[in-house]
Amino acid sequence: MKSRSLRDLTARLQELHLLDSSVSPEITITSAPTHDSRLVKAGGIFAAIPGRIADGATFLTHAVERGAVAVLCEQQVASSVPLIVVRDARAALAAAAAWWEGDPAEELLAIGVTGTDGKTTTSTFLSTALTAAGLRTGLISTAISRVGGVQRAAAAHQTTPEAPALQHALREMVEAGDEAAVVESTSHGLQLERVGAINFASAIYTTFSPDHLDFHKDLVEYRAAKAKLVARTVGSAASRARQLPRVVVVHATDPAVQPFADAAEAAGLHVARFDAYSEREVLINGVKSELHLSMPGRINAANAAAALTLVAAWGLPLAPAIAAVEAEAGPPGRSQLIEGTQPFRVIVDFAHTGPSLTASLAVARELCGPTGRLLLVTGAAGERDPGRRSAVGEAAARADLVWIADEDPRGEDPNHIAGAIQAAYLAASPRAGSSLVILHDRAAAIHAAIGAAKPGDVVLLAGKGHEQTIERQGVNEAWDEATAARRVLASLGYSPKL
Repeated sequence: MKSRSLRDLTARLQELHLLDSSVSPEITITSAPTHDSRLVKAGGIFAAIPGRIADGATFLTHAVERGAVAVLCEQQVASSVPLIVVRDARAALAAAAAWWEGDPAEELLAIGVTGTDGKTTTSTFLSTALTAAGLRTGLISTAISRVGGVQRAAAAHQTTPEAPALQHALREMVEAGDEAAVVESTSHGLQLERVGAINFASAIYTTFSPDHLDFHKDLVEYRAAKAKLVARTVGSAASRARQLPRVVVVHATDPAVQPFADAAEAAGLHVARFDAYSEREVLINGVKSELHLSMPGRINAANAAAALTLVAAWGLPLAPAIAAVEAEAGPPGRSQLIEGTQPFRVIVDFAHTGPSLTASLAVARELCGPTGRLLLVTGAAGERDPGRRSAVGEAAARADLVWIADEDPRGEDPNHIAGAIQAAYLAASPRAGSSLVILHDRAAAIHAAIGAAKPGDVVLLAGKGHEQTIERQGVNEAWDEATAARRVLASLGYSPKL
């Protein structure tokens, strides 16, 4: 059984401003730390994290009953087991998780990928590109993970995993023979210190626009969360051994990401730039190149260029990386073509923000035939940034026929969400002859859109992507957007592509 001395952990936590500790040298830890009292195992550490809804300290007794032998917290509380008081319990949890797993990120070339949109596709491209360039590379993303060359689906509605799960995945990569790890680093993951104990070798910024303002108090805080990735790009033991430069990759012409480039240069990091001028012509590390991707659209060309820019900036073989990226089908639910015998195209895409939906609509419009129409099913999540609804509605005005369907209403009234999208759609001066229908039943909306499609049209199903549930009134209803589309096509007499 794996075991470690708690005294060693307290020494590790000194750098995180350890305030007080009642640890005796004979205490042994035999299971991983966690902030969820329901997941505590005998011999483990419980991190009592102050949350937005509940304080983790209220679950301390339950954690001890389940076998916790020590508690990390931010204040003195009554406890029957040793207490370790720190300034930041989340940062301490990340440090404890890395300590428990033996600091796997130091044995890897960890690359953080962040941005408002494009993170998952860029992360997937990067894992593929680095592996082809000679570095076997694992992946942790919103849609999929790769460990030792084995791909598996991510948990439903997952962002960046909590630190214990993330560190365990990195240890699995090391043991499976991976040399590098791509970690999709969301603003939640950065703000909540889920990646706090990782010294990244390099970083990529895809895009930046207002989002997640239900979680971040304002745009300044959201930008500050993203900027934490620059601060964490300090290099690992593995990157220093390989003498690889610390690189921050940014878009060459997007002013919204320039502050991250400025911060990187101020920190002594190398800044490498990418761009996409069209679906085929891109900028890779400052050099114009041509790509022929399996995934359609200029936005995916930009995502590929971002990934390939790091490969080039690290001086790795670019030709095999480009060939592998061109063959990459991409993660599920990202510009995913539902292929069959139908005389029109059906695309499933995760696009759920205004900018990402605008980009996805541009891809779909490019695929329309000479007289083809763009038919859109979209929506917006409940209990999330209300600004998304207006942005989605404004973007939807670029389609010809629109159905507003439930995405993840959660505890909100779906009529209120749909009404906000509709109002923004109408205010955005929709295309001549276009129309919008509110049809909350997502399956019915998809059936209506595909049923209305004619030869040369494109049906874009936006918002759910790879996700496997629809959250409604505290219940996760099983859902698969691609499967729903295939069922409708089959019901209309079309066959899958062989």
